[in-house]
Amino acid sequence: MKAKAKTNLALVEVHGRKLTTTSLVIAEQFGRPHKSVLRSLDTLKDRLKFVPISYSDSYGREQKLYQLDERAFLIAMPFIGGKKSVDGQIALVDEFMRLKKLINEPGRNAELIAKRNTGAEMTDMLRFVRESAGKQTAAKHFISEHMFCNRALTGKWAAIDETELDVYDTRLLAEIRKHNMRLMTRHPKQADRKELMDVFVADYRAKHPRPALAA
Repeated sequence: MKAKAKTNLALVEVHGRKLTTTSLVIAEQFGRPHKSVLRSLDTLKDRLKFVPISYSDSYGREQKLYQLDERAFLIAMPFIGGKKSVDGQIALVDEFMRLKKLINEPGRNAELIAKRNTGAEMTDMLRFVRESAGKQTAAKHFISEHMFCNRALTGKWAAIDETELDVYDTRLLAEIRKHNMRLMTRHPKQADRKELMDVFVADYRAKHPRPALAA
């Protein structure tokens, strides 16, 4: 199933810590018809694994475009051409570099350390709460608490690759774990904490909005 592209696409989009552009953006920046860019990329798609996305044109018709990460874009550049290809390459490369600098800001390492510390503290708290209730704690219980916090951040009960988290999400996950420890002492069951945690996360996002990646 193809994903839907956003309207008014930026030169480069941020997806966690992954940066991407699209064939539609490349066509506009390089001064080539989009169908010509697609033909050029079609010859490379098997080797570079472009992600197909659909979008609606000005007539409301669903059309194909490709999503490219930085590596795929840099490799594909020489094969595209266009009357504005040099200016287009400069604009897109500069934007990739600018956004990479922002998402790799110095504070991220400190936030990662803080997040890892809260993870260890949360497992200690879980063990204490369960032992106080006369229960033993197994690996599955630790995993479940981490998944509970991950769901509060992403909406998915799944493991998180910390390399995909930006500074904002890393900091928020640490705060979620801290709040989970507070809730755990009063509400040992996750079902009793879920709504309280969702309220906490919504309130945090409202009070601390994600910084805009402005130029």
